[in-house]
Amino acid sequence: MHIRVDPRHSAVLVAALVAVAGLFGSCASEQSREGDGVSSSQFKDVVVPAGLRLLDGAHESHSVEAASWRFGHFIYSGSVPGEEAANYVRQRMPQHNWELVVDERVDENTTRLRFLRGHYAAEYRFIREDGRTQMVVDYQTDYARR
Repeated sequence: MHIRVDPRHSAVLVAALVAVAGLFGSCASEQSREGDGVSSSQFKDVVVPAGLRLLDGAHESHSVEAASWRFGHFIYSGSVPGEEAANYVRQRMPQHNWELVVDERVDENTTRLRFLRGHYAAEYRFIREDGRTQMVVDYQTDYARR
């Protein structure tokens, strides 16, 4: 079978093929590492209090970044008290130009903070359970915001 491609469109075709090959290549490499866990790429502007460790050994945490688009779901766990961790995030996020827009006590064991910066949103949930704190960070891009 022979496919004719207009030379004016060949650059677009090559770029598309490279992108598809890259996607399949990354899927294959992640599958071959099964059992090793996935490596979650933490964004530099996600604030993490000392004493909390990223959980990514069983695919709990994951992230994707393409140009200016970002999506991340990060789960951290540790023995630091929940209110101490939340206070640290409240103090540090504005230093990265994030604006606190939601600060609520969901129940006696859960605090939720939501920050906005440009077309990014980061929501932090601090859950205290069985003497440990779990911090869940959901990071997303919303181009409609700006």
